[in-house]
Amino acid sequence: MSRRSDNVLLEHYRRLGNQANDFRNRNLRGLVASMVTGTSVLDIGCGSGHLLRLLQDQGKEVVGLDPSGELVDLAQTLHGPLRIEHGSPEDIDGWPHRFDTITIIDVLEHIQDDVQQLRRMKALLKPRGRLVIVAPAFQVLYGPRDAEQGHFRRYGRGDLVGKLHLTGYRITRVRYWNAMGFLPYFIASRVLPRLLRVDLRSANEKGALKRVMIRVLDAWYRYFENRVNCGFGLSLIAVADKAACDTSDA
Repeated sequence: MSRRSDNVLLEHYRRLGNQANDFRNRNLRGLVASMVTGTSVLDIGCGSGHLLRLLQDQGKEVVGLDPSGELVDLAQTLHGPLRIEHGSPEDIDGWPHRFDTITIIDVLEHIQDDVQQLRRMKALLKPRGRLVIVAPAFQVLYGPRDAEQGHFRRYGRGDLVGKLHLTGYRITRVRYWNAMGFLPYFIASRVLPRLLRVDLRSANEKGALKRVMIRVLDAWYRYFENRVNCGFGLSLIAVADKAACDTSDA
């Protein structure tokens, strides 16, 4: 069973709006898009639809899945018509579709039986298909924000790699991302427990100083975070492929 606080996520995405100021998610989307292979893509937990729009603009045939009807409506408002199915990640059992790539960004941690979810996704991949996972890293950082958003866990590298091996994937890449955010998040979650705010990334009008800060941070993520694995970070990214000879549905 998945656990997700949709009201929290809806308010979060509404504050971010068109994400023009959201240096974090904009750069993460670009990095994930660079890892996509083939033309048919399923984005599980597509939220406000920004990755769907990016991939669609790149000529991909994209399908989104999200359990929140309000988030689906927000995605359509922000981006126009997108193909988004209304349902939970567990609802993909028995889908007749097969995909070249499945992306699941900041979603796996919401699913209690994550191993079974990895199996479900592999069943929907074509032979040689690819799974791209982004998940919160380091269980030691688990704090109020994780609990508020409905996370069951954060992931260590060995934990995620072990589960991918257990479910029969061939791992091609594992790296940490967002090293810059690690220390502030640690202080907020462990030293002075409180929720981090994302006001700088929100869609409201910014003064000159904040606009400069956004440009500097955007450059940091684009030219450093997206190119260098520091060995730690707030997020863990894994890319894993389905074997060419694997035609099983489980």
